[in-house]
Amino acid sequence: MRNRLYTMLMPILKVKDLDAEVVFYLSLGFKLSYDDEDFKAIQYGDNIEFGLGRKSDVNVEVVSQHFTWQIAVNSVQEVLDICGEKNLEVVQGLKKYTYDFGDVCTIIVRSPNGYNVVFEGDL
Repeated sequence: MRNRLYTMLMPILKVKDLDAEVVFYLSLGFKLSYDDEDFKAIQYGDNIEFGLGRKSDVNVEVVSQHFTWQIAVNSVQEVLDICGEKNLEVVQGLKKYTYDFGDVCTIIVRSPNGYNVVFEGDL
């Protein structure tokens, strides 16, 4: 068996407004790694890559009841600052949680298509 059979998780989010969702992630510092009419891939570094697929009848309210989109970060405050600069909708401001392994901070930002994106990490 190979050392690393599974090498990356690459989920695909379905969205109605593909272009707006791409702009949202680009404004947060992600890059476009694949560009097709109905599908775009978004990347940050070597470990984060996901797809955005156009789907006109997706119901994000139903999807988000069963799915949490969470991205680990080195600085939640830096993401919060970007949100302020880029006018991104923060639906939950800075919250601090204490666990056995230490403190973790989160914010929740709403994407243009209605996904709540949780950013979690150090302040």
